[in-house]
Amino acid sequence: MRLSVRHKLILFSTLAILVVSSGFTWVNLILARQAIEEDLQNRAIVYAREVAAAIGGRRELESGPALRRLIARLLEIRRSVLQLDVLTFGPEGTTVVATNEPNVRLPFSRRDAEEVQNGRVVSRAVTGTEAHWEVMAPITLEGVVAGAVAVKFSAQRAQELAARIRFWALTLAAIMLVLMGVLMSIAIQLVVDRPIRRFMDAISSAADDGVPVAVSVATTDEFGVLAHHFNEMVARIGRFSEELRTRIAEATGELDRRYQQVEHLNALLFEMQRRLSHAERLALSGQVMAEVAHEVGTPLHSVAGHLELLRKDLPPAVLTDDVGRRLAVIETQVARVIEIIGRLLDATRRSPGEPSAVDLNGLARDTAELVRPGLASGKIDLDVRAEPALPLVRGRRDQLQQVILNLLMNAIDATPAGGRVEMTTRARPDQGEVEIAIGDTGLGISPANRKHIFEPFFSTKEAGRGTGLGLFVTAEIVREHKGRIELESDEGHGSTFRVILPAVRSGA
Repeated sequence: MRLSVRHKLILFSTLAILVVSSGFTWVNLILARQAIEEDLQNRAIVYAREVAAAIGGRRELESGPALRRLIARLLEIRRSVLQLDVLTFGPEGTTVVATNEPNVRLPFSRRDAEEVQNGRVVSRAVTGTEAHWEVMAPITLEGVVAGAVAVKFSAQRAQELAARIRFWALTLAAIMLVLMGVLMSIAIQLVVDRPIRRFMDAISSAADDGVPVAVSVATTDEFGVLAHHFNEMVARIGRFSEELRTRIAEATGELDRRYQQVEHLNALLFEMQRRLSHAERLALSGQVMAEVAHEVGTPLHSVAGHLELLRKDLPPAVLTDDVGRRLAVIETQVARVIEIIGRLLDATRRSPGEPSAVDLNGLARDTAELVRPGLASGKIDLDVRAEPALPLVRGRRDQLQQVILNLLMNAIDATPAGGRVEMTTRARPDQGEVEIAIGDTGLGISPANRKHIFEPFFSTKEAGRGTGLGLFVTAEIVREHKGRIELESDEGHGSTFRVILPAVRSGA
């Protein structure tokens, strides 16, 4: 069985009180018994002396009947006297002159008689079935010890008194033990158990974060000091827990950010691998297309030349309208094939030459003039807004013009009649960049098509109106110039392409 601290303290305190009180009670009973015995001895001695003093002369000492009457009166007065002998000393020893027990003589020895003859009192306690005191006191007449008084004094009264004292002592000790146990229990409850219970309640009522509550102990004893230090510890634990939660949250947030960065890097790596693979395929395809374009282009130019010679060599009679129309269709289709082959060659090769500083404002105005006829035929307005003092960019002018031209042609193709195309330039001094934006008021690009808009051979135009290489070539040129191209499109409200290029640093 498990005992609580309170029960242990009560048990140990009760045992300690029991041992101490039992020891003190035992010592007290011994001392009380000794005091009773000493008192009984003194009473017996005084009584024997008084009896001896009551015999006033030798005649009275030697008068047996008178002494027996005196003994009878004395026994009536003192009930505790069991036997009273009056003795005289002679040459032959002691002689009993008078006694209340003629058949019994008190067992005093010759040595005892000699002690009495020398004027001393002899007394001794006799234990057994009938405990008593035996006292012999001298009778002095005219300065000489003439006899002695021997008294057998009963110890029953002393035993009864000792038993009563022992009873009350044990009873009071038991009552004291019970009272001390109750008082000790109350004291332990108030002084020890209640503060401990408050500590236990504070610990058991810990919050979800495991921090216990403060203890309200306002005493100045050890429990008060312990409560003060406990509350300080709780406050430190609370601060530590809060700091730990903050650090865990920061670590978790940092872990999430790192995880997102890893996911982003994995996505970039996957995209880069895909692009590298795609670039390898494109490089191979470009090489193949260049060879095919070269091999096909030469015969096509020969066909175009012979077709022109055939037109000149045919007599007018043969060159009817129907024949002329058919020859015109052949020339148109051969020219279209030659144009497609030229685009393929442009997509697979770059113009030689070193990059130089290019003025985007001048390049934008020049390119806008190139598309003016197409704008007029399509009834489309072009608004060019150039920021003054625009920083220069480093690159190849013809390639950058191809970028602007491709974006303008796409914007014009996407804009219906009566629409508007905007081309703006502006500087980004904080990032050290220059931006040229081309926007239209067409139908926009769907989110599904935005993911593939810069892929080769992907086109949203009608069949026969594009090869799908314009934006791919544009993106490649921008990337070669260490820039980037961004798309903003609101489906149903048009699109805006932004080309951002690094500006030339002043003094570079």
